[in-house]
Amino acid sequence: MFTIGVGQMKKTSKPHVGGMNGLKPCGAHARTTGKPCRQPAMANGRCRLHGGKSTGRPVTSWLWTKEAKEIREEARQLIKEVKELNAMLK
Repeated sequence: MFTIGVGQMKKTSKPHVGGMNGLKPCGAHARTTGKPCRQPAMANGRCRLHGGKSTGRPVTSWLWTKEAKEIREEARQLIKEVKELNAMLK
């Protein structure tokens, strides 16, 4: 029996004990052990870890943000102008 207080949740179901309740398993196998993945498969036959839905393109760093690209373009233009001025002075 659980009492409900502030910050506590009521236990309503039994803990998960084996099985996937009729869901087909993921088709992936481990390289080292050869054992199959125990996660339930999605519509494509794989679980979320082995080829599930894509989370989108990862943003790896600030280098490819719109602002960074604009700064690099301005720098290229300034370098080009400096080279042209330097060539005119020679």
